[in-house]
Amino acid sequence: MKEKEVKLVEFQNDMLAELIKEVLRDKEIPFRSKEDIMQAALIVGGNAASGAFTIIYVKPEHLQKAQDAIAGMVEEI
Repeated sequence: MKEKEVKLVEFQNDMLAELIKEVLRDKEIPFRSKEDIMQAALIVGGNAASGAFTIIYVKPEHLQKAQDAIAGMVEEI
């Protein structure tokens, strides 16, 4: 059975996604990222939907460590 994962953060900025992934790798925090091009196309709000919409997931036991690692880098934390 696959372990449950929780959403750490989601955003449309590809450069920020890669920066967050690098921080998680450096801190040895396991994660999974999902890029959803269709979701990016549906984002509304005056912004051009370029690139992929990225969601980063972690296991619940790594959530607090991951949040601490990226604190200040994204608004949702």
